[in-house]
Amino acid sequence: MLAIRRAGGAANVAPVAETAPKMKMSKRNAKTPAAAPAPKPFTPETLKFLTTGSALLYFACVAAIRVDLGSIVTPIQTLAIIFSSLTGFVWAARMPAKVTKVIHPLITSSAVTVLMIQLIALGVGSEMKEILRSYKTGTLNPLTMGAGDVLLWMLNPAVVSFAVAMYSRKQLICENFVTIFTAMIVSSAGGLFGTAAFVRAISLGGSGGTLVRLSIVARNVTTALSMAIAAILGGDISIAAVFVVLTGVLGATYGKSLMNWAGIHDPVTRGLGMGCASQGLGVAAISNEPDAFPFAAIGMILTAVSATTLVSIPATRDAIINIATGGIKAAPVP
Repeated sequence: MLAIRRAGGAANVAPVAETAPKMKMSKRNAKTPAAAPAPKPFTPETLKFLTTGSALLYFACVAAIRVDLGSIVTPIQTLAIIFSSLTGFVWAARMPAKVTKVIHPLITSSAVTVLMIQLIALGVGSEMKEILRSYKTGTLNPLTMGAGDVLLWMLNPAVVSFAVAMYSRKQLICENFVTIFTAMIVSSAGGLFGTAAFVRAISLGGSGGTLVRLSIVARNVTTALSMAIAAILGGDISIAAVFVVLTGVLGATYGKSLMNWAGIHDPVTRGLGMGCASQGLGVAAISNEPDAFPFAAIGMILTAVSATTLVSIPATRDAIINIATGGIKAAPVP
């Protein structure tokens, strides 16, 4: 723009720069891109493969039993049950988050497994308990092993892999040694004596429920060692395993939500809380938090070792039994 200035009768023409008005974008007009939905843990192709395999293996299993194909019956039945377990888990894991927060995929997987066993029994005209007996035989012989034997064998390397996460945070673990040690004592001793006092206070199982009480004392200890503790205390290892799994499912399903609600965001606290209270399932549930996951793994391991050590001491063992039962001996398993 030109501005004309008159000075001493002369006209001076001087260019004046015009500042262009700046355009301001209204915050209300700014569009924030919508967040993409989180991908589901398994692909539809995986679910389709497992579902189809479960159906085909079911019919193959029923046919093999009816025709009596001998030694290949058990492997086919084992595969049918394994496929059904995986199908139930994958299908449940792909459900919306609001569903998986209430119903853990492991519960659905267990229900589908039981359904498959029942369907096999109906298909061959047998009782469910006859098929259930072959679920875990205690061997890895390909001709006689059950679905439970295979799944437990697959669990071993998964547990060993926790060491990788623990080693990756070794410096952080060393810095929090006192916290870890305290959590170990509280979770093991507190879990054993606290559970023993609670089951007696509510008279779990009634006057003759001493066997049940002794079986669930080690509810927050990983399955293998909880069964050993139950045997030392005079409980039943089958009952112990059931309650350990239930404890793990509850912790894995609601543990993180409860800590979020309580405002607990410190990774060390979150990891130790999940691992000490919910065993392997709790550790797996918090695996997406890389700083908390190693503490969950070490909490699970130390709680199990410490609890087993405490129960192995005669004085401690007798004290736990007296607290849980009031001095009444457990009746033998029929």
